[in-house]
Amino acid sequence: MGIVKRWLIGVVAILVTVWVLRLLPESFRIGWESLWGPVVFVPVLALANGIIGTLLRIVSLPISCITLGLFGFVINAIVFWIAGRVTGANMGFLAALVGSILYTIISAPLNSALKEND
Repeated sequence: MGIVKRWLIGVVAILVTVWVLRLLPESFRIGWESLWGPVVFVPVLALANGIIGTLLRIVSLPISCITLGLFGFVINAIVFWIAGRVTGANMGFLAALVGSILYTIISAPLNSALKEND
């Protein structure tokens, strides 16, 4: 049951993220051609983050040390962009960067509240 709750939180977080990004200029927008895109995006993002994100973090460890961890934002944006491309999202790298930050800001408190209730 916890997996379904986390998936629902992820779907809500991505829908809110897309809605907020629509308030920004065109280069920040994210959109899917089908209605199932955001629903499938969450598990694809989890898989991409687990596999590709881990590899990128290991390979870029020296750069992350030099930038004091700020390169992690770029890695998150790359993983977010890859997951978006796999699910058919129309987004550029700038939208992926801002979208990954917003997605984290929205989903982290919701997931934390879920942990406290369990």
